Amino acid sequence: MTIDELLAAYEQYLNFGNFSKETKQRYLRIAEDFLDASRGVMTRDAVMRFMQQHESKSSTYRRWTMYVLKSLFTQARVIWPFNKREMPKLSKPKQPYFEFAAFEKFLESAKASLLDYALLRVDAVTGARRVELSNLLESDYVRPTLKIRSAKGSEDRVRTLDPDTCNALERYLRSRKSRDGYLFVSERGLQLTPLLLTKRFRVLAKAANLGKGYGYHAIRRGLATWLYREGWRSKEIQTLVGWKGVQ
Repeated sequence: MTIDELLAAYEQYLNFGNFSKETKQRYLRIAEDFLDASRGVMTRDAVMRFMQQHESKSSTYRRWTMYVLKSLFTQARVIWPFNKREMPKLSKPKQPYFEFAAFEKFLESAKASLLDYALLRVDAVTGARRVELSNLLESDYVRPTLKIRSAKGSEDRVRTLDPDTCNALERYLRSRKSRDGYLFVSERGLQLTPLLLTKRFRVLAKAANLGKGYGYHAIRRGLATWLYREGWRSKEIQTLVGWKGVQ
């Protein structure tokens, strides 16, 4: 089959599946990129070479890409060259984290927005995940403490904020209008979803000329690194940032 025929067959498979329009487009884009890169050759080596182009991406993204390629092979009636427990042996992606001085500079650049400045300060103190930041309620904050409901099965945690973070958070609270009681809301007063948090961060990162790969999780990784260098034990860091297990 030609590349066009393979893509047409794969698109037909997606049309019969319960996929959203956006998901179909993403699947097709990956399938097309792979077939273009491999010149239509569907082998183990071709998959490995294609995946090596994605070494800088997260492990979640790479696993998802493998799933897409597997479904492409299946629809082309080509035997998938990996067993159920096997994944390509790729080098671990380099996940950037904030050095303390770099984060302070980044934080300074966010001061123009009371919301963004408060968000960044809270995240730097608590190491909260995006979904945890998104789900915070105004009632979760009782100066100087903030209750964080865990998103990944570990225990909920209460963190004590430093005075500067409390002040930044309270300045923001006086300025915002929440419709539903969430702590961090958009200019329209609606809950900031993880996706909206990511978009806000990307705007800040672009303005600050940060490199690729920086996101809210870079703050979380940075916090863990700072604490480790200060002599904290892994178990103590685990408790602070809400890891389900020591990483």
